[in-house]
Amino acid sequence: MWIEIKDDIFESVDDGNLTYLLKILFDMPKGSQNHRADLLVNIGNIIDSPIFQGLSSTDQGLIEDSVKLFSYEENITVKYKVSNAEKECYNLEEATAFFQEPLWIVVENSMNDSNFVKAIIHHFDDSKKFLIDCLNNRWVQFANAGGSAAKHEINNKLTAFDSLAARYSSKNEKYFKGFVIMDGDRDYPQQDVKDEYIKLCEFLDFKNIKWHILEKRAMENYMPDETIADIKNIKSTSTRHDDRKCIEWINVYQLLSNDQKNHLKFQSSKRYEDLELPAQTLYLNQLPTNYSILHEGINYRDNESNGIDEDERRFKNSFPKLFLFSPHVNKMSLQNRCGNNELQNIYNSIKSLV
Repeated sequence: MWIEIKDDIFESVDDGNLTYLLKILFDMPKGSQNHRADLLVNIGNIIDSPIFQGLSSTDQGLIEDSVKLFSYEENITVKYKVSNAEKECYNLEEATAFFQEPLWIVVENSMNDSNFVKAIIHHFDDSKKFLIDCLNNRWVQFANAGGSAAKHEINNKLTAFDSLAARYSSKNEKYFKGFVIMDGDRDYPQQDVKDEYIKLCEFLDFKNIKWHILEKRAMENYMPDETIADIKNIKSTSTRHDDRKCIEWINVYQLLSNDQKNHLKFQSSKRYEDLELPAQTLYLNQLPTNYSILHEGINYRDNESNGIDEDERRFKNSFPKLFLFSPHVNKMSLQNRCGNNELQNIYNSIKSLV
């Protein structure tokens, strides 16, 4: 992320805000490959200013190195500008507040669904590993807000900027960085988006906050086939009832078409007679025996890990961890299960916001 600091910032009286802003932008915790941001200034115009000369030798060096980097790299886009004189820019106080905020990725369940998003970041990130650094350094964080609760969560975060927005006659969302990911919750490909999601998207558009509705039913529907097969292999010698039921479910799952996998509810699907007609048509070739098995759900439990409580072994908590810990989850396997560029687009959206 490139940020330009205009000349006028170095012409004003330094009250410590510039030093604090530089500390935020040049933050590079141990183990990181990247600063939080790269900085562009007109070094020739500001190098002799009292403000620049008053900076520490470390800050001066970091600014000079960043300017050199700008001259070497190609196709650079300056994303934000800082100026006390130009209205379309963030002034120094606004910039300090804005850049110390994380990017909030809002998902239905931040503890579990975040594993899916982390897997996308880890496997789609480029050689600079900037988004991985963002995760590790908490520059990207997750908020818990299922369905309509997302609106309340975002409004709650926006109120933190009431005083700042009032002081500069701005909108609160100017200082908020957010991306909302919603489950598709569709039983079949052509099913309409839920009314509550439509209303939420209208709210997000009004607040200029990016969002994405998953094309598949939920995040677990993106689990690579190789990982599902590995679960079957691991549990193949178990005599536990849950494990035998899990294998039975996987045996049927492996026979499904991609569309059927995309819209299947992993935990106890609806009864066939309760499905809408297009969904009944989708699963017609699985009647009667196979669909009855799918209807019961995957019955997945983590029986391999020691030292975790009973609740953590259940599907809702243990299955999403496979996005991070399964050796079969990688960029290719994720893309194959996805079937298109959706995951790459999610990655691109996140990267555009940090």
